[in-house]
Amino acid sequence: MSPRLVLGQLRAHAGRYLGTFLAIAVAVGFVLASAGVLRTITASADATFGMRYSDTAVLVQNLGDRTSAGTDATREEAAGAQRMGLEAIATTPGVRAFTVDSQTYVRVRAEGRAQQMTTATALSPDDRLRWQPLASGRLPARPGEVAVRADSDVPLGATFEVQPAGRSDPAPVTVVGLFDLSGQPDLTSAFPLYTVDEQVQQWSASGAGGDVRVAGDGSVPGTALAAEIAERLAGIPGTSAVEVSTGSAEARALAESFVGSRDVYTRALLAFTVLAVAVAALVIGTTFAVVFTARVRETALLRCLGATGFQLRLSGAVEALVVAVLATATGLALGRFGVSVASREAPRLGVTIPLQEVTVPPSAYALAAAVGVGVTLLTALPALWRATSGSPLEALRPGDVRPDPWWRRLAMVLAGSAVAVAGWTGMSSAVDSRSVVEAGAWGVLTFLGVLAVTAGALPTLLGAVGPVFGLLLGPVGLLGARNTARSPRRTAATAAAVLVGVTLTATMVTGIALLGPAIQSRLVDRVPLDVAVTAPDGVLPGELPEQLAGLDGVAESLVVVDMYAEDDQGRRTVLRVADPSRVEQVMRREVTLPGPGEIVLPESSPVAASARDGDTVRFTFFSDDDGRDLVVRRSGDQWALARPGSVPAWPVAQLPDGSPWPAGEEIPQQFVPRTEQWLRMDDGLEGERLEVALDGVRSAAVDADPSLAVTETFASREQIAGSVRTVLTSSSLLLAVAVALALVGVVNTLTLAIRERTREIALLRGVGVTRTGVWLMLVLETALVAASASALGAVLGAAFGAHGAAALVGPGTTGNIGLPVTDLLTVGAGGVVAAVLAAAVASLGAVRTRITGI
Repeated sequence: MSPRLVLGQLRAHAGRYLGTFLAIAVAVGFVLASAGVLRTITASADATFGMRYSDTAVLVQNLGDRTSAGTDATREEAAGAQRMGLEAIATTPGVRAFTVDSQTYVRVRAEGRAQQMTTATALSPDDRLRWQPLASGRLPARPGEVAVRADSDVPLGATFEVQPAGRSDPAPVTVVGLFDLSGQPDLTSAFPLYTVDEQVQQWSASGAGGDVRVAGDGSVPGTALAAEIAERLAGIPGTSAVEVSTGSAEARALAESFVGSRDVYTRALLAFTVLAVAVAALVIGTTFAVVFTARVRETALLRCLGATGFQLRLSGAVEALVVAVLATATGLALGRFGVSVASREAPRLGVTIPLQEVTVPPSAYALAAAVGVGVTLLTALPALWRATSGSPLEALRPGDVRPDPWWRRLAMVLAGSAVAVAGWTGMSSAVDSRSVVEAGAWGVLTFLGVLAVTAGALPTLLGAVGPVFGLLLGPVGLLGARNTARSPRRTAATAAAVLVGVTLTATMVTGIALLGPAIQSRLVDRVPLDVAVTAPDGVLPGELPEQLAGLDGVAESLVVVDMYAEDDQGRRTVLRVADPSRVEQVMRREVTLPGPGEIVLPESSPVAASARDGDTVRFTFFSDDDGRDLVVRRSGDQWALARPGSVPAWPVAQLPDGSPWPAGEEIPQQFVPRTEQWLRMDDGLEGERLEVALDGVRSAAVDADPSLAVTETFASREQIAGSVRTVLTSSSLLLAVAVALALVGVVNTLTLAIRERTREIALLRGVGVTRTGVWLMLVLETALVAASASALGAVLGAAFGAHGAAALVGPGTTGNIGLPVTDLLTVGAGGVVAAVLAAAVASLGAVRTRITGI
């Protein structure tokens, strides 16, 4: 091998290698950017949903919980356990600070609208443990001052009344601060209040408790610190229900509860990296196939002059290596620069990615470099071998117009079909088992099989429709259609470039379109009840339930009876009693319903904390004499439920002698059943129509009794939707990178293919075809191939995208979501337009070449 020969070839074919250089650089940048942006999806989910635990080393739950205490003695016992527990935490080595997120329920009274049940949470005095970022104003400093969400449409300086639970006297408060909590869903309340701990304790009749967040000083790992705190708390009476975990584990669990397992996105990263490598290989391989096929005659002349096949192959391999190394270095720089630009410009474009989390791991650089160099050599060597093998005299005939034997095309079709069927079967099985990486690998194999079938069958099929184009477009159209069959390798290269680009883009478009609504559907399942109407004393006006049930936009209505259920430890919870079939109708998803003799308790409830599913626990309700043995069923929902007949009915008012209560006399409050009303709105309501329907509910509640509270989950759902958009924004960046790669692959392949047809173009010009005729022939030929490949690519992309989304979130979640047909048509049309424009521009230069200069 002569270095002069290598340098000479690089200089002589600089134009060809420039396109190859660009293809490799973009492919390497694509792999690097994919790894960086997809890594951001996981980091974004953690940062978005786990902000509240950003500086928390240890989280302690249920320490001194007094919400379920039914007597003064149990409340005092819980308060004592909390005091001793906090002292133990404070003296634990490695603890820097701790804070109690005290929380209580209150009613917000704003003039002209129904009351709203919400939460009031104490702000941490420690700056690092206070996770709420202040957008404007200041932090509350004393009772009577609160801070709210900046997206709650409540301005600074606004005043309203807060009525503590169980108390009749409202307290005025002033909004002094606004917190930027965009993307931070709060399923407990759509309008949470934040204030000082003193105010929260004043609003809580039995004293407010909450989670204890502990910050470490860095001297002890979080896991070890959690274990030490758990050990110390275990020796304190009244802490049997306490749960201790690390802050990172709690943040991860919170993120997973919204967007699924964090490992899913790791697997998605691996699956998309496999796809990126496969696409890069196809783009680079297609480019080198065009480049080395165009040099068949040149290599034949060199062999006639004495060069051996080994020398030419070695020279070509070194050329490919030099181009690969230079292009890889450029691609790595471009990929990292692209990620940085995307992260810097994202806020200006309205993208809410946590920019500090955008990172490119070192392994991504190694993978991208391996793709650039390794894949280039692997794809270039077969094309180089074909260009330097066979008889030199036979090689003087251009390889792109050699007719392939019919048996070779048939073999490609049969082999490709077998590979595609095997890949599709494996991918479907992997999707059913939700193995994302395996599904991606099988998907790549399926695509390779389809690509082989396309290369074998498409030239023959397009050649067969040549007479039709001859009738419609005349001789030029006939010649363009017949060229597809006359030059099968060139047709296959063009079809592969368009098919790769359209399939990749359609896969991304379909996946994003299905994944976003699917995840949002899962999130809405976390708040399955639309509206709840409650009264401060638990007694709804007699006419209101029927009036609300008849309002426009209300699909289902259910009146639920509320009572206390107390376990043998004195802990109690509010129990909702209703017909399970009616509860099922009013909820938006399936919830755990009680059977005869059963009680459904939330998993987080400290009531009967030691009881497991199926355990029998004795509960009392209105007195010690009405105890019932009920089978406990644990649920991830927030309500404690029982069916009528399994628990005592509300006591009937009687005179002291046991005789019936006199008709017309006011019944004492203790004998009036406490109720609340649950509403489900029509499924088709959204936007302004939904707001009108909700206004009807609010107005009816205010007219019936201004003290009624209307609790809506729609604001929480909008917060959830914002969080999902934040997490999935990274996918849009991947789509942009995929579109860029697809365009480069199509333009590069078509430009190189047309450049190598100067002799054919000169011959057509010599026999009398005009420049316009030649140009139109090239464009029509490209349009025919591109239209066929784009249609197939859109169908394949839709199938791959649907399977990918199903592998991530489950087949049942995406089954009812329609495909983005309009977007797929746009992608298909875009592929045709890109190919035609590339061919049109390249053809302009080719037809202007002087015939005598060729």
